[in-house]
Amino acid sequence: MSPRPALFGWPRKEELSLTAAMATGFALFFVAVYGGASWLTGFYTGGLRVELSFERHIPFMPPWALVYVSMDVLLLLSLFVFRTWRDMVPFALALCVETALAAVCFLLFPVEVAWPPRAVEGAWAGVFQLADTLNLERNYLPSLHVAFACTAALAYAERAGVLGRILFGLWALAIAASTLLIHEHHVVDVVAGALLAWGTWRWVAPWARRTAFLEALRVEALCARESYRFARRHLRYGLIALVLYRYAVSRWWREARGARVGFCFLQLVDDVLDGDRAVDGEPLDWVDALLWELESGRGEDRGTAATLGRVLLEQLGDDTARAQVFALVRTMRKDRERVKAGQWWSAEALRAQQRDTFCLSVDLMLHVAGAGVRAEDAPALMEAFGWCSVMRDLREDLAQGLYNVPEEVAAAVRGDGADPTDIDALLGTEAGRAWMTAEHVRARALLDGTAGQLAALEGRPGLALLRLFHRSIESFWRKRLPRRHPFLAEVTARRLQGA
Repeated sequence: MSPRPALFGWPRKEELSLTAAMATGFALFFVAVYGGASWLTGFYTGGLRVELSFERHIPFMPPWALVYVSMDVLLLLSLFVFRTWRDMVPFALALCVETALAAVCFLLFPVEVAWPPRAVEGAWAGVFQLADTLNLERNYLPSLHVAFACTAALAYAERAGVLGRILFGLWALAIAASTLLIHEHHVVDVVAGALLAWGTWRWVAPWARRTAFLEALRVEALCARESYRFARRHLRYGLIALVLYRYAVSRWWREARGARVGFCFLQLVDDVLDGDRAVDGEPLDWVDALLWELESGRGEDRGTAATLGRVLLEQLGDDTARAQVFALVRTMRKDRERVKAGQWWSAEALRAQQRDTFCLSVDLMLHVAGAGVRAEDAPALMEAFGWCSVMRDLREDLAQGLYNVPEEVAAAVRGDGADPTDIDALLGTEAGRAWMTAEHVRARALLDGTAGQLAALEGRPGLALLRLFHRSIESFWRKRLPRRHPFLAEVTARRLQGA
């Protein structure tokens, strides 16, 4: 048997940031749910009478308000008792479950208190006012004050010695007594709160300590953090994340996890290769080490990319799909290679690179979504994806040394005395403008071709996703790109009139 850890201790900085975030998250959840229930029951008229006959003899003792508000201190001790996020999860989850269950009871069984109006003056007026304010109105059965205090006592007792268990038990008992002595709750509320704590902790704690649950929670936290980082860099990544979470809500959450993990893993790798996410050493070496670890199944790297990559491969459950993950990363890797070498590729080579990238990435997305269509069913859409990616990020890519302008166009621009790595200089030449105009015309043909290809897929599962992509690229062609480069507006109008 492993020795019992010390009851109190100072957590490591990285763990404290996580446990404090969980405590903050619970506080926000509590305010929303508890406050929402109080607001809703404010529209009720009347309520249940649960007082017992002997309760009218319970004295009103304002000094006990100090014990009542000490419940917050009792809960804050959890940061120094549960010093890792894994230890904190069962406790925080139990409090959230109790809050949710109690809110349902508040709405279904509103209670009308029988205590007479209270007025406090003197030294204890401020403390009593704080206690009464924290309690809000109408949320009586069960008493969450008692439930939280008892949950803390039960949780801390598992790590405490005999003396600690006695002290925490007495503290919880004193808090329960204070709810009666300052006339915030009735006896039935107190008993219900204690039973809620006992039942919730007995059920939640073992379930939330399972390794599989904690690892799944860790993965979800990593996905949420990465999605936030992506969205801070560009809004479109936040919109993609919202679509993925919306998709998860409409299906089984676990079933849709592959889509979330896949997006975060591949976007993280792409950010590293593009230089948007700093790593130690050369990004190509970092990617090679990551590929070796994932392909060999060896290594002990617990970093975000390695974790998300392993989960993605487990979720796919298909050798062909797994092979596509590695093929896609190696295809993405080529862009970093040409940045390092300062390479300019031909138009055909650039199109092939974009085609390979989007065929593989879209195929993976359709696989994890359980779709009945594949990238090869809409080849024009894959070409349109490549066009959109180049035009959307052209300025940033050129600045980073990723030259998605064909080498023959770059040579013509240099012949005009301009620098093809500067988008303003590029489009200030006849050759540069002619290239972008021709690409705009090509994209129109690809989008028209996509419409016909998608029409032929009518009734196939997953078609809605391809149509969503088609609409997004269509909008970029019609509106956003012409706004960036007004000389394309005339081409767009002419083409739309012809359509």
